[in-house]
This record gives sequence, structure tokens and C-alpha cells, in this order.
Amino acid sequence: MKIDVAALKNAPGKLFAYSFTIAPGYLQTEGDTTLLTPLAVDLEAMYCEGKVVAGGSLRAKVKMTCSRCLRQFSSDFYEEFEDEIPLEQETEIDLARVIAELFLTALPLKPLCKEGCRGLCPACGTDLNEKQCDCPAEDMDPRLAVLKKFYAQS
Repeated sequence: MKIDVAALKNAPGKLFAYSFTIAPGYLQTEGDTTLLTPLAVDLEAMYCEGKVVAGGSLRAKVKMTCSRCLRQFSSDFYEEFEDEIPLEQETEIDLARVIAELFLTALPLKPLCKEGCRGLCPACGTDLNEKQCDCPAEDMDPRLAVLKKFYAQS
């Protein structure tokens, strides 16, 4: 999707509305994140003092891997955004590239399948969401054992 800059410049301050989708194959996601549906974009843009001011929302269904339990899960992605695009000699703006950057930066760094995900046991690898393992609850670094004794005596 491209915006004609001349049309925006001819009507400074006037909002232009755009709605379009970006195919999952166009966006190269990081890690284990995959778009399950096209990215729906609703956008309003206007020309103001040498730049295009744009705002809107992004919607899609995404598949990610939980950073705690390593399960894959699908989630509804929704993000509102505002951006300013400085103009120099451009005659058009490729919105797909701008939106791709906004989408990638809005993805969570550590996605969670659910807010209370307990993750994996660091000792045996059991998924603590499914069952509790028999590993000792307190797994202390042996180098810190001296400090534990010191605080126990105080």
C-alpha cells in the first residue's frame, strides 16, 4: 500500500483514511512468531509541517512460543500506533514497510501462553503447568551456601 504524498500536501491538516491487509508472507517475523491471518491495518494520515502524521491500529492472529514453558500458542494481536514520517523528496510512502516495522517492534519480547504460566522446572524440565515435580523447592547455588549459614546464625 502506497500513499501519494502530493495528495496529502494539497490538503494539509485533512485526514485521509486507509484500510488494507498485509499478507503473512510479506512480514518476516523474528523467532518462532508466525502470522496466522493477514495483518489488518486501519490508518489515518495527514500532512503537517513537512511530515506525515499517521495513527491507527493493527490486528492479526499470531502463533508464538511461550518463553516459560516452550509451548506454541495462538493469540489475538492488537496494537494502536502513532507515527511521524518525515518527508524530504518522496513522492509516495510505502506504508507496508512502515507497518512491518511497527508490527515487529510491538511483538512481545517474552511471549507468555497465559499470564500465570509457571514454566519448566529448571532441574528436571517438567512442565509445571501440568504437574508438580518432586525436585527440591529450594535450588541454591552451592557457592552461596556459606552466606545461607551466615544468615541462619544471625
